Amino acid sequence: MISVFMKTEKEIEEYGKEIEKRLLETESMDAMKYYQGVLRTLDWVITGIDV
Repeated sequence: MISVFMKTEKEIEEYGKEIEKRLLETESMDAMKYYQGVLRTLDWVITGIDV
């Protein structure tokens, strides 16, 4: 996983799109939970709002 704290919002957004793609393509429930957690974390980093 990348360190999101030294990235620009654009880089974080691009990474989020890649994670969304992986989430849609995976069939593993564990991987789905992991990717959903990554997306929540990215949202928190950008907005500061815990979702």
